[in-house]
Amino acid sequence: MRFTPFACGALLLLCTPALADDSSATLGAGGLVLQKTDKIALVSEELYLSTTGIRISYRFRNLTDADYSTTIAFPMPAFPGGGSNSTTVVPDPASDNFMKFQTIVDGQPARSQLEQRAFLTADGKPDVEITDKLKALHIPLVPTSEATNAAITRLTAAQRKDLVDANILDSGGSDDNGEATTLYPLWTLKSKYWRNQTFPRGKDLIVQQTYVPVVGSQSSLSLGSPDMGEDQLKFYRERFCTDEAFMKAARGLYKKVADDNATTFQAFEQYLSYVITSGGNWAGPIGDFKLIVDKGDPKTLVSFCGSGVKKISPTQFELDIKNYKPDRDIDVLLLKTVPVE
Repeated sequence: MRFTPFACGALLLLCTPALADDSSATLGAGGLVLQKTDKIALVSEELYLSTTGIRISYRFRNLTDADYSTTIAFPMPAFPGGGSNSTTVVPDPASDNFMKFQTIVDGQPARSQLEQRAFLTADGKPDVEITDKLKALHIPLVPTSEATNAAITRLTAAQRKDLVDANILDSGGSDDNGEATTLYPLWTLKSKYWRNQTFPRGKDLIVQQTYVPVVGSQSSLSLGSPDMGEDQLKFYRERFCTDEAFMKAARGLYKKVADDNATTFQAFEQYLSYVITSGGNWAGPIGDFKLIVDKGDPKTLVSFCGSGVKKISPTQFELDIKNYKPDRDIDVLLLKTVPVE
């Protein structure tokens, strides 16, 4: 694993290299966002990243001599439907809260408002909002078949055809009469949780957030293959800081997998992304920033970019930065193995 300073731009959707069809997409979520203010400082942020859960703890300080109220928001990652070819697997596909997001303020659960809007998106074209159209047809805005199937089934054949013709739904197949048998959402959901928050004078405010990440993966191992091209290797180097020591381990794992021929174990890749560059609206940098990346299994290979990372347990790696000004998001690569059952 090579550790280098954060020095790259932001992406909400982690684009994995085109290596295999059996892959799932990553949605990179992040932390809360304040309205721009010089009255609130972020004294510290502690961030725990794993494939099973994200935990963030913020310590805010009101720099004024009076209570200060403002809006804080948690933007969810844009959630593309993808139609019948969708590769996005979310923790709770039938729920509006599809990443199981929760907030605690000073030890007490805090209720947030949820704003959701649906759009048709196309490269090079403005987004077209279809929120009202879907609501008028009583179709949930979460673009998964688990959420929408019952509502779509209740539509008339003419209504379903109109939605297919408008590229709102994708037909995954048809019966002998030409009627679509399964319809998949094509729109993109944009969501954010928000709440009005008062920061009291004379004391710090602790805000904690937890959610289950949308982890990208492919069911086989590509990194370490002798046939991998330079463009693909460059992607891994720039996104995850995979140095020669890590690549040597990846090549060894790839050879071990090939020799075993999936008889006793399998190996696969996972990708975890955290959007940290969307914050920064508070006064000054993050005073104390602590990151812990937990790879889950001691046998898992992990790589991510950072300077001064310390291994603190068989599965955890810690990074501490003073006066942190994020200039790139955090992307984690995991090469995992599981026994064949």
